[in-house]
Formats: sequence, structure tokens, C-alpha cells
Amino acid sequence: MRLETAAGPREVWGRDLERAVATSLTRPKTGDEVVLQRNGRDPVTVRRAGRSTPGGEITERPVETFRNRWVIETKAFFSERAQAAQLVRNAAIDPREVVRERPQLAGTYVALRAAELAARSLRDPQDQRRFVAKVRELLADDIQRGEPMTPVRLRERARRQSRDVPLPERSREAPEIAR
Repeated sequence: MRLETAAGPREVWGRDLERAVATSLTRPKTGDEVVLQRNGRDPVTVRRAGRSTPGGEITERPVETFRNRWVIETKAFFSERAQAAQLVRNAAIDPREVVRERPQLAGTYVALRAAELAARSLRDPQDQRRFVAKVRELLADDIQRGEPMTPVRLRERARRQSRDVPLPERSREAPEIAR
């Protein structure tokens, strides 16, 4: 991939670049201002050719190494994600207001609510707060890195065979998520 940078043209090589472009959420085109970000690395074994002795026979041997994982999106995408991450990090903001403005964050706030409910099983209130704060930070980091956001899929309640048996009332505290 050939990139124009502030320091001049630069070429980046990598097997994962083709996948990164194909799965990009913003589908950047040639000439778009983009951010290319290494998003991790996976262990791989490659076959490397080499000579066992100078002038000797060329042989292949396995080499343990890493393959970089890439994300490529438009610059505007990462700016928007940084703003969304700041909203998630701010515990003082009402989640309902944020989701009204940015519905794509609904899944993030459902996950955060699940963390709050799970934290209730911890005895120490400080541990509860630390746990929720850590989950909040991890969710915000994922958003800022450009990871896909978890959508909220509501599951329609199954109808009972008999119309005589009413469906039980459910708590309105959190939406039901499809598994």
C-alpha cells in the first residue's frame, strides 16, 4: 500500500492489508485521507529459505513470527470514534441522552449496564466501582481503536401455545438481547 504522509510517500507491506481494506466500514478510495492503524498481531509460522552454510544447499525452515492486523478507515471515522469514546468514558453523562444522540452506542451501554449488574455480586463497593470503571475504559478503548461496535438486537418474545396462559411481566430495566 502506498501512502502519502506528511514526511513524504511511504510504502507499507502486509498480508492483512487486503482484508483491512475489504472490511473497512468507511470503504476509503484512492485519494481519501485515511488512518492506517496496526490493531494487533497474530502468531504465525512461515517457511523461510536459507543456506545452512555459505555456498551450501538452499533449504526451507519454519520460522515463528507475527502477522500484523490492520485497520484502515477515513480520518473522519477515527475523529468520530474518539468523540464517542470520550462520551463512554464520562460516567457523569446520562446514557439515555448519549444513545438518543448516537444510537450506535446502545450496545456499548447495554454491556456497561451488564457490568454494573455483575458488579453487584462483589461485596466491597470500591471493588464494584473499580470493576465498572475498568469495563467502561475497555469499551471506550475498543471504540477509539475502531473496533466494530456491538449492535443491540432485540429478541421478540415467543408466543405461548395456549392463549389462556399470559406471558409473565418482565423488568423494563434493560432490553432483552438475542443470543
